[in-house]
Amino acid sequence: MLSFYEVRLGCIADVHVETRSRHEMRLLRDYDASESALTRHRQALWLVDRAFIDAAFWNRKKKHAGITIITRMKSSLRVDSTEDRPVPEVPVNEGVVKDLRITLRSSRAPWRLITYHTRRGHQVEFLTNEFALAPGLIAFLSSRRWEEEKCFDTGKNDFSLAKAWGASPVAIANQARLAMVTSLLVALFVHRKMGAHGVADEKALRKQDQRQTADTDGTDRPDWSAALFRYTSKVSRQVLRFFKHCFHQPASQTLYDRHLRPLLLAYL
Repeated sequence: MLSFYEVRLGCIADVHVETRSRHEMRLLRDYDASESALTRHRQALWLVDRAFIDAAFWNRKKKHAGITIITRMKSSLRVDSTEDRPVPEVPVNEGVVKDLRITLRSSRAPWRLITYHTRRGHQVEFLTNEFALAPGLIAFLSSRRWEEEKCFDTGKNDFSLAKAWGASPVAIANQARLAMVTSLLVALFVHRKMGAHGVADEKALRKQDQRQTADTDGTDRPDWSAALFRYTSKVSRQVLRFFKHCFHQPASQTLYDRHLRPLLLAYL
């Protein structure tokens, strides 16, 4: 299952299902052939895994739709030449070691390689076809993929997607889309109900803060970005259990106010 996560909304936006064993990039090309594919949206920003590095594919996307890609550098890529770019001394660029304009052996168009020293002492390299954004902002945007992983954790572990209802591609695709729709509806409902009562998912936010400050088990987000992450894309299991137990009861405002709100408050 190839899922597409919308970082601005904090949820899955689309899904592509394949029952054969194929490389991720082949799946993306198949998905891109659809008229409704998100990869056809103009001026989009894509944060992708290294498995989706294909210079020719993204060069075409950049040329025809102005699409930006940000990913981690892959050691197997061959660089023919490099040219230093200045790194302005501003807070957003804290941790940036190098900003290079490069030519890849597999690409005729120029690319950009940014070396970043994280707050936990790691040195990572980011590859992008975007030259206008500050290098520190590129590092920040790449770190947003952590939210994607937490969102997918809900689908993989709490919705039990591994237990397929059927063996046909149609059955598997329908189950994947139903799980995606359910996740969206639950997240939307919790957001509205918790917001109406002035309640936030404090437990999830505390874990988020711990990851931001942990030296061993944390995230490599820049410190200046910590204040921007005051939400979580992980749906609590307690919320899912509530809907599971109340599934056969008539839906009503009284049911939600009487049972869901105390459950959430007790959990928090």
